[in-house]
Amino acid sequence: MERGSPRGRCALLALCSALLLLAASARSAWAAPVEDGLLSNGDFETAPAGGFVKSASVAEGASSIPGWTINGTVELISAGQHQGGMILIVPQGDHAVRLGNDASVGQVVEVEKGSEYAITFSAARTCAQLEALNVSVLGGVSQTVDLQTLYNIEGWDAYALAFQATDEQAHIQFMNPGMEDDPTCGPILDNVAIKKLFTPDKPKDNVVLNGDFEEGPWMFPNTSFGVLLPTNLDEQTSAIPCWMIESNRAVRFIDSDEYKVPQGKRAIELLSGKEGIISQMVETTPQKEYSLTFTLGTDARGILQRVLQH
Repeated sequence: MERGSPRGRCALLALCSALLLLAASARSAWAAPVEDGLLSNGDFETAPAGGFVKSASVAEGASSIPGWTINGTVELISAGQHQGGMILIVPQGDHAVRLGNDASVGQVVEVEKGSEYAITFSAARTCAQLEALNVSVLGGVSQTVDLQTLYNIEGWDAYALAFQATDEQAHIQFMNPGMEDDPTCGPILDNVAIKKLFTPDKPKDNVVLNGDFEEGPWMFPNTSFGVLLPTNLDEQTSAIPCWMIESNRAVRFIDSDEYKVPQGKRAIELLSGKEGIISQMVETTPQKEYSLTFTLGTDARGILQRVLQH
């Protein structure tokens, strides 16, 4: 068959099309395009092969839980499920995952190299003993979140961490770093979302950036208790761009749907009990006077609502 013949051209075209489809399939299997909001099956509501089964541990592999890679003992739990005389907390929806000792779930997403992203997730503990959840991005952030202190009366909290993409793909992993005496213990993970962060333009006559806190991590609709921001001393990779969280205790990112916010949609709550510290380095001119203004308030429950700095 001659290369220049119609049949040869058709065969060559078919081969090229097959190679392109193969390349596209391989890239799709490695990482799904990321958009602001839930990751692929980030709420664990997509049924695995064979459907949902209460109190089912899933094996290691790339397809045990759709969209996630599994390592170690990971249990796909259901709302209302009993374990050891207690009811397991599912933050939202009907399903979540519980991570056993040294177990992890991970997902690869496509990102824009050099950009900053915030990961929002909900977590709960299953036992009264100390539990923690390590969140890491290959080549980026790695931080362990202490789940011992509960800020939400519903039995779970939402958290957010930020990272800077060092490549066009980011491997996000959640791991139980503990070795519990009771194998039925281990943190529960649900509602994993991502949001690309932007540094706001410098406002006129104001040296503080993002002083109204309008730029921040993904927040789920109808979230009554906001998103917790753990300690972070690197303002370059902060879930609240331009701000550092200096206190050992987390602060809370809130919105006007559930709180009285004087202006805009977002604000920061400095939680009671211990100090809450946020800070920002600003550029100033020697010998020039500056005035610092901020809005501070409480609601009917006496909760500190907002720190707005200009």
